[in-house]
Amino acid sequence: MSERTVPSRTVLLRRGEVHSPADPFATAMVVERGQVAWVGSEGAADAFADGVDEVIDLDGALVTPAFTDAHVHTTATGLALTGLDLSDAPTLEAALARVRDFAAARPHDRVLLGHGWDAARWPGGRPPARAELDAATGG
Repeated sequence: MSERTVPSRTVLLRRGEVHSPADPFATAMVVERGQVAWVGSEGAADAFADGVDEVIDLDGALVTPAFTDAHVHTTATGLALTGLDLSDAPTLEAALARVRDFAAARPHDRVLLGHGWDAARWPGGRPPARAELDAATGG
């Protein structure tokens, strides 16, 4: 197993948009020895300016410290591709009609997956009731 080399430099990144739950309005951050040491506002960053090895002007760029998401949910993606996309269903009634057609085309499927619908956009603002779904799918 190889030993990981961590830079010993201290870097101040400023004038950007730093996405961090620690400070939702952050525009600057300090990285010491390869780790985020501070996140905050541009004005507060001045206190660090003299003690850093390098200052990087982000010029408004987005920084997402400690955010690493290198995975995908292939099963969920596959299920979404084979399921019923209801994202553009304009009403509850239209969504139920699509569910009815989808179910009719798959009479042997015991589980049907629908996704993407937003009941808040529909007149009445409510999702389908179980009885409505049962009626549309034949139980």
